Amino acid sequence: MINKLLQTKESIELDILSDFNDDMVLSFVIESLRHETDSPFSVLLESIFHYKTSEDRAKALWHNITENRKVLSQKLGRPVSLKTAVVDHFSTTGTDVAVFIKDSMADIIEAATRDGLTGTFTHEYIENDLAREFQRARRYSLPLSALFIDIDNFKRFNDLYGHKIGDRVLSMVGATLRRCIRKIDSVGRYGGEEFLVVLPHTARRNAMKIARKISREIKDATSKKEALPEGVTVSIGVTELDQSTKDAFTLLDLADRAMYRAKALGKDRCCSG
Repeated sequence: MINKLLQTKESIELDILSDFNDDMVLSFVIESLRHETDSPFSVLLESIFHYKTSEDRAKALWHNITENRKVLSQKLGRPVSLKTAVVDHFSTTGTDVAVFIKDSMADIIEAATRDGLTGTFTHEYIENDLAREFQRARRYSLPLSALFIDIDNFKRFNDLYGHKIGDRVLSMVGATLRRCIRKIDSVGRYGGEEFLVVLPHTARRNAMKIARKISREIKDATSKKEALPEGVTVSIGVTELDQSTKDAFTLLDLADRAMYRAKALGKDRCCSG
């Protein structure tokens, strides 16, 4: 499913799909919104059409649009996109709604692939991204590195200060990670307190520099006493693609093993593997 979402997002951004037309992606987006809000249809319509209304009204409107799409498809004898059905529905009913589907649907898909607490990509997305970058690096002989990051003593934050503080730690670490990486990089929450950073076009030496910067920035960002009861440190494993790396999973495993070495050596450090 994540591949379909990514392909749709890329197509929208490249304006190849001027009409949005994939029921599976739409269903996935709506289901994702259900986990984030009690008003998924209202949020969806406001995001796509800049049209704020109640959940009941939004659900009814969405139903009318999708039914109109089916009717048009039957009449024309070919698939009709969501955008066409929307424009037809609003024009025939006289509803005055500003429609900005291309940009808004890209934003919605982006939101559906993000972890709600940390703002980083989901486990499925970041794992898929690593696999895609691995294939690209192999095909064009490009450097590729990965960082596996674990928050030190995270269980202690939950046990001593409660899960609300633990959530704040995760949120602050996620925000710092997103701030530290480049536009071509990606970061995702891989597990509870674990994060994976994918660094395209990056050899081990520069990856280690980025890892040390991340470690320093997290420590600085979380050391303010008013935000957290104590500062946060991380252990980071750094690895680089080479000829012996057979697949993306192997690259990930090497980064994970390097992270555990950092833990064994005392935590709050970066190790290369």
